[in-house]
Amino acid sequence: MHVVDLRSDTVTKPSAAMRAFMMEAEVGDDGYGEDPSVAELERRVGDLVGFEAGLFVASGTMGNQVALRSLTQPGDPVIVAARAHLLQFEAGASAKNAGIQLLSVEDSRGYPDPNQVRDLVRQYRRIHNPVRLIAVENTHMPSGGVPIGSEAMASLVEAADGTPIYIDGARLWNASVALGAEPAVLCRGAVAVSTCLSKGLAAPMGSVISGSAEFIQRARVERARLGGRLRQAGLMAAGGIFALEHHRPRLAEDHRRAQLLASRIRTQLSPTVADIPEVFTNIVLVAVENPDRSVQALAERGVLCNVLPTGQLRLVTHADLDDEAIELAASRIVASL
Repeated sequence: MHVVDLRSDTVTKPSAAMRAFMMEAEVGDDGYGEDPSVAELERRVGDLVGFEAGLFVASGTMGNQVALRSLTQPGDPVIVAARAHLLQFEAGASAKNAGIQLLSVEDSRGYPDPNQVRDLVRQYRRIHNPVRLIAVENTHMPSGGVPIGSEAMASLVEAADGTPIYIDGARLWNASVALGAEPAVLCRGAVAVSTCLSKGLAAPMGSVISGSAEFIQRARVERARLGGRLRQAGLMAAGGIFALEHHRPRLAEDHRRAQLLASRIRTQLSPTVADIPEVFTNIVLVAVENPDRSVQALAERGVLCNVLPTGQLRLVTHADLDDEAIELAASRIVASL
């Protein structure tokens, strides 16, 4: 049986062209700052997101944790969206690694509610324990990959009233393509951003944290403290360079295929059986009566997916799926639900 894997856009495998490019990468000891491929990747990402320096890390979670440790002190309040990756999907790492307290706010629109952000900033200033950071996830995965545009960011910057903003940009590349906006435009008002290479861009691993040179200097120390000092990492960094050059434009195909998948399911199943909210990027959410049983039934038919804490099925399109795979998945989903 041909399996269609919709669990995540992290399941992609490097293409033959990417593998060849990686094997030719010039490398050095990045622990000493001597890997030219890593330096090139950090520079390219920094240019795209509008910051002067960058730092290659092993994963998106490591990027978030290094950024938090570099931008806060233990005990600091940090505002996050109620369903943020930082809060729900990092195994309590923010408390363990940074010792911070996360303050969750409503995020039904896909980003922290500006009114609640404004209120919390004022409240914590009154008790002499000011909010040190506001974290924004773009795209916002639990809302179905909602891209956060420059106007929404501007409203958060205003509500923050000088409080620094950090962007967990795991799928910032998707947001950029969906909105037709340069990544740097979507990062205006933030002090730092972490962008993932192993999701939509289909590199085998890694994220890049970007910010000021002074911030990156601190982040480099925090990366080492978390065991993330890398050696001949240019092989992996080259995968990221190739992905930036060749895979960014094709993200629109992932978005189109997500729309196709949602359309095929909607036209054959009523919302009482499978309710699908608006699709923005490469993530399709499906509300069903018994999600755990549905995941099992789909797996038996060769369609793999995940369940969010809300109970919705999450179907993610990616570079390893073509239109034929989407049509096959849709037919199996309809037959299973």
